[in-house]
Amino acid sequence: MHTKLMLLVYPRHVRFAILTGNLVEEEWTVVQNSVFIQDFPLDYTCVFSANEFSTSLALSLHDLSVPYSVVARLNHVDFTRARARIVTTVPTGGKRVHMNMESYGMLRLARVVDQFSTQKAEEWEPDARLYCIGSSLGKLDTNWLRDFYMCAHGWDPQPLALNARASIVPENMIDIAVAFPTHSDVATNVYGKPAMQYVMAKQNVYENPKFPKSCMFRVQPRVNRTVVHAKAIVARTGERQNRGWVYLGSHNFTPAAWGRLQRGESPYYNNYEMGVVLLDVKYECRSQDCVSKIVWENTNVVLPFSPVWVPYGRSDAPYFNPDIQ
Repeated sequence: MHTKLMLLVYPRHVRFAILTGNLVEEEWTVVQNSVFIQDFPLDYTCVFSANEFSTSLALSLHDLSVPYSVVARLNHVDFTRARARIVTTVPTGGKRVHMNMESYGMLRLARVVDQFSTQKAEEWEPDARLYCIGSSLGKLDTNWLRDFYMCAHGWDPQPLALNARASIVPENMIDIAVAFPTHSDVATNVYGKPAMQYVMAKQNVYENPKFPKSCMFRVQPRVNRTVVHAKAIVARTGERQNRGWVYLGSHNFTPAAWGRLQRGESPYYNNYEMGVVLLDVKYECRSQDCVSKIVWENTNVVLPFSPVWVPYGRSDAPYFNPDIQ
């Protein structure tokens, strides 16, 4: 269970909160995390204001085996002002997942982004630039990155064979920065060992010949010499790269979190995850490789890191946690 969700019930409203850290003191003192919060008014005259958000939330709570008595409290919550889109993952084998594979992981992301995309399927060209940050480094390879990149444009790659996907999106067009703290970043952090335990990477995973080392990028924390534990994706799209979307939540940028697609078979999901996608984000950029400001629904989106595209240097390597095997 990797989901980080809070529903706080007050006399006049319910607070919906998606977190990137657990309710552990150290995760909110020695490492940097993010929270998405929106308050929704209670209205006892209404009976379940059904929209995309409220339906997704109710189904997500059902997937998490939240008691019906708790879910029923949502019947009197007014969700009409919800603008974020919920994205979840449920391990393969769950009751609902077999009939609704497209409702989870990267396939759910594709459906959400497709609502924002202005490109027609027959005219589709990859134009997104992704900055993906997390605290765990997964078993990445070029095929998985390509599948995710296609989903990030709102396109489900499942019906296509691997060679067809590769012809549409050649390896040199997969514009994904996998941001992960280096050994020197973590070793010199101001909080020392208490912060180091929250970075998860294995040396044998990184040194696998299929691992795309050229996609590794540096992390620039907002607070100098701290460890970023947040999980986020900053997606810039279009010719000017000044619009796009942002994901915040529990998903690390790994196949375990987002799923692995298998042609002719159902996608495979490992984890319980939950996050939100903020569509139609506007970016102010100092340069092509630096986002200085993110605005969504006339609100500044403040992240604990600066989305700056700086690739690993020759001597850089991820921090390998000696406590995981």
